[in-house]
Amino acid sequence: MRYGVISDIHGNLEALEAAIAILSAQGVDEYLCAGDLVGYGPKPNECVARVAELEAKCAAGNHDLMALGALSDEGCTDLARETMRWTRRELTAESRAYLEQLPLVLVPDPGTVVAHGSLESTTEYVRTDQQRAAQLQLLGNGFPDATVLILGHTHQRSAYGSAAGGMRTRFRHSFELAGGQTYVINPGSVGQSRDLIARSRFMLLDYPRRRVTLYSVPYDIRACRRGLREVGLPMASVHAKPPLRQVAAGWMRGAVRRASRF
Repeated sequence: MRYGVISDIHGNLEALEAAIAILSAQGVDEYLCAGDLVGYGPKPNECVARVAELEAKCAAGNHDLMALGALSDEGCTDLARETMRWTRRELTAESRAYLEQLPLVLVPDPGTVVAHGSLESTTEYVRTDQQRAAQLQLLGNGFPDATVLILGHTHQRSAYGSAAGGMRTRFRHSFELAGGQTYVINPGSVGQSRDLIARSRFMLLDYPRRRVTLYSVPYDIRACRRGLREVGLPMASVHAKPPLRQVAAGWMRGAVRRASRF
């Protein structure tokens, strides 16, 4: 099975179409989505319809649940709450029905598990290697046949192997799934980039070749911004650039981790 894996679309149809164009060209067998189809972006109904058209297997994200009123927006940023109020008003009955049937944890096959934040919560941010190791422990306890856990929510791509530990993904295009290991992988955000450069980020999970390929591709961000202006949503809804000190801290952590291996 060759999976096209997407997450955190956030109502950004242009970024979603860019991801689909690449993955469809790769001849994927099926699409997986780690949630957050809506929130922030100007085209929530169009994104839900597109994912449904793909017949993607999808887990529920926290923004999907907030849009349905099934999860409180307490603790969210002002931007998240503002765009969520708009999203709730705009959602069609068809979109709501689709979101309502999404599971919190998805098992598309015995070897693969998909959730949004973590196996225990749609709102947990799994950002550290310690958290990723804990997720793999839960994976082994609850899904003993699974070798890959796919998470979203952080909007930052990452990969962690039970033996390899944290894996560098910032500039890495692909890596092999080694036998005897389990992995937790975050493909990054399709629709609301929180990296320095606004791009659509997703991945190809190729089980026959035992390979994961990470993608970061440009899309028509001007069209998305036009859509935001037309409906009166903030420009930060499409790209929340991180502070430079956060970027520098990430570089330092990576340098320390790499140095420790030698």
